[in-house]
Amino acid sequence: FAITKFLAFDLVSNAIIAVINSDPGRDQVLVGVGPTGLAVSAFSGAIAGVAGAAISHPADLILTLTSSGSTKSITNQEPSPQNISTNENKELSSTTTTEEENPDWREIVQQLLRKKGGIANLFVGLPARSSFFFLVIGLQFFLYDYVKNVFGVGSDDLSLVLDVFYAVRQGL
Repeated sequence: FAITKFLAFDLVSNAIIAVINSDPGRDQVLVGVGPTGLAVSAFSGAIAGVAGAAISHPADLILTLTSSGSTKSITNQEPSPQNISTNENKELSSTTTTEEENPDWREIVQQLLRKKGGIANLFVGLPARSSFFFLVIGLQFFLYDYVKNVFGVGSDDLSLVLDVFYAVRQGL
């Protein structure tokens, strides 16, 4: 998800900036700088969110279906009028654990592919997930660049922080 998100963000933002900056009479726009740059950042982030959602959705769907196949129920029964029969004078206190085996992910994929719709079944729910990530990741990139501008943090500052972390790790 993350690799796809950042790759899509870079590709989309660079393409948009190239189009905007191709007009020679206009000031150069940078991603995340100024109102136009922030808009480019937000839009590119939104598209990156959709790309990440599309790439990771089948695996997340299979993981969800695999996890939901496991029913682990632990019941602690204390004595109560409902679970003590009139003929029993002793207290009931039992712990029962039942665990069904998780279905194999390969079986789940085979079942999804056999159903009507075939491979499209791996993408059930993708529109809702894409809408969510369109908003969340777009907002994430916008806020990152906005806060970076508010505090006046530039690329040189971020490089300096990484250099300090490297020096600390090396024991310098």
